[in-house]
Amino acid sequence: MRHTKNADRGHMNKWAYLKNMIHGADVIVEVVDARDVERTRLPIAEKWAGSKRLLMVANKKDLMGPDAKRPVLENKGIIISAKNNDEEERWRIIRAIMARTEKRPVRAILLGYPNVGKSTIINMLARRRAAKVSPVAGTTKNIQWVTITPELTLSDYRGIFPSKESKEELVRKGALNAPEDAERHAYRFAERILANPSLRRWIEKTYDIDLSDAHISEEVLEIVAKRRGWLLKGGAPNLAEAARSLVRALKEAPAI
Repeated sequence: MRHTKNADRGHMNKWAYLKNMIHGADVIVEVVDARDVERTRLPIAEKWAGSKRLLMVANKKDLMGPDAKRPVLENKGIIISAKNNDEEERWRIIRAIMARTEKRPVRAILLGYPNVGKSTIINMLARRRAAKVSPVAGTTKNIQWVTITPELTLSDYRGIFPSKESKEELVRKGALNAPEDAERHAYRFAERILANPSLRRWIEKTYDIDLSDAHISEEVLEIVAKRRGWLLKGGAPNLAEAARSLVRALKEAPAI
């Protein structure tokens, strides 16, 4: 019982600390996934920020499929690919942040789900590796302030997500690292792949495979394992290794 109480207290402190950070900042930049805007938003943080101080930045535009519908962002939000490190996009973000307040200098905080690219955006804006970047969810542990211009300082806040999210959804979004039970998640993801033509084509191209004869999840994993040469003793496909690979690959998929 004591462990549960401590866990609950830690969860409450996490949100209380975020609320204080938001109230102390001049501008709040909410980073979402351009492929899945609505399901990577943080409604409670948006409420605390208020529409006037909030700038939504949809990152990972480069991972959107050619047929994907361009998301419509509220309050003149911006859709980008931070990996491109484009100077024009860099200044577009800076100007948008500065336009959210008349105060100078400006202190802005970036927040969002783990692995949506907050640190990559910081580095693009700073023109240097000011924040640690990694495909591993939860890389940013501590608050750090980075000077972007003489009038703008940004903080890269650690990844955060609503407590109601299921583990499977968090793994699918890349907000949690592939767990020990990745195989269980991969079977469900494989079902989505078979039901989604554009996602199926992306997986086929990524692994250089043909899924035309695959009708169930296990067959998808078998094809992936055989193509990569992941075999067990006796030549049976290593489905566990294929499952871990599939979970990792879907973090970069054009359609979630």
